[in-house]
Amino acid sequence: MIREAAAQDQSLIAAFLGQHITTSMFLMSNLEQHGIGQSDHPHATRYFMSFDGAQLRGVFGCTRSGYLMCQHPGLTQGETRVYLRALGGQSVQGITGINAQVDHFVSALSHHGGAWQKDSVEPLFSLPLAKLPLPSVRICSPTPNHRDMLIAWYRAHLAETGLPNHIERCAEMAERAIADDRTRLLIGPEHQPIGMTSLNACAGSAVQVGGVHVLPAHRGQGHAGRMVAAHLLELRQKGADTAILFAASDSAAKAYRRIGFQQIGHYRIAMLRDALMIGEAA
Repeated sequence: MIREAAAQDQSLIAAFLGQHITTSMFLMSNLEQHGIGQSDHPHATRYFMSFDGAQLRGVFGCTRSGYLMCQHPGLTQGETRVYLRALGGQSVQGITGINAQVDHFVSALSHHGGAWQKDSVEPLFSLPLAKLPLPSVRICSPTPNHRDMLIAWYRAHLAETGLPNHIERCAEMAERAIADDRTRLLIGPEHQPIGMTSLNACAGSAVQVGGVHVLPAHRGQGHAGRMVAAHLLELRQKGADTAILFAASDSAAKAYRRIGFQQIGHYRIAMLRDALMIGEAA
């Protein structure tokens, strides 16, 4: 049986996702920050639950902005179709999650006209922060004076990671980076910012790193790893004990391994070229 979650289901969903936290960070982070049916934030999520008798077997989510997430071991194509039908006219932008589960959604959405701007399976890494090396770099929070710089950096980062259609969101992303205390800038030898690192999810005592970008002239010198380590040290001092990330390139993976991250699996990111309306036709 699959049904939509209500507010009273939040603790049950949290307990289930906690068993799969390394591949449930977006689902869990949105649940902790926005609850169920309590927010009009773009990341606020509708949750759907799959049961085998009384046992919760899977959780599926769709944000207000149309991003799908799934944590459903053993997911079938039939269950995928039920999840999509339940959305009832929702505009969908993409999906992230475990490769085998995402594959079912990509297949279903492609069948109904979805064309993919980005579809990649990336190595998933984890690091217990007790093992974090002590970095020797300076980082700082961005300020309104960094707004134009951040917009330019986000444009470059999105183009490099295969998401040029999202460039119109760069001003919004810069404003959020200044406001939400999740982004840090790396200060270079000339006392100017040369890179940035951000969090794209926080859940319990785990954090997920995303949006790591170093200016091209400063790459290949170990800055990315040291910058991430400095940010994670700050977060460890605030109570975080585990860091998770997925690497978009071999060079990024090497940088993360140098500061202690170890690969624990893979994570898939599939983004549609144009939003797709789904629901009863799925």
